[in-house]
Amino acid sequence: MSIFNHLLNRALAHVQRFNNRPQHFPESVAEHSFYVAYFTQILCWFLEKEKVKVDTKKAVQMALLHDQEEGFSGDILNPFKHFNEKVASAIREVNKETIEMMFEELPADLKKDFINLWNEEQERKSIESELVKVADSLQLITKCFEEMEAGNSYFEEIYKRELTNLNNLDFAWWQRIRPQVLAGAAKEV
Repeated sequence: MSIFNHLLNRALAHVQRFNNRPQHFPESVAEHSFYVAYFTQILCWFLEKEKVKVDTKKAVQMALLHDQEEGFSGDILNPFKHFNEKVASAIREVNKETIEMMFEELPADLKKDFINLWNEEQERKSIESELVKVADSLQLITKCFEEMEAGNSYFEEIYKRELTNLNNLDFAWWQRIRPQVLAGAAKEV
């Protein structure tokens, strides 16, 4: 086991997202994960103000780890990943089987903690995992908006779809803070 070798692994900085679309600003999975974690922290702040119980540290940790498997698989394009349930299920299964490879050089208890956080986030059964889902969507919207502002209309469809999804999301905690978080979003397009 060599923790230092794990620290040297920068694979997520080299996995490009949206590799099937022209981009003005190519984005790596590492960049994406940073913003998901940052947005998760902001959402937690709003929830704490609303007196909603949330484990902020756990949520941010999940956000940092949520796409860790892409260091192995790469960024699988959304239309393919969700082409049908058979494909989606197969991808989920491979991810579950390979996620521990991403942490194999860490101490066993840390590896176990990271895998447990990753699994919980994937299952979407806790408020913290739901927060990461919303932060992930918000990050996608901000990426699309940046591209659209630079004249790239290829991202407009994704922006509109994701904004509609966020507006329709029925998490009780999200409904409490959604008006504050999404204020002005609809008029931006």
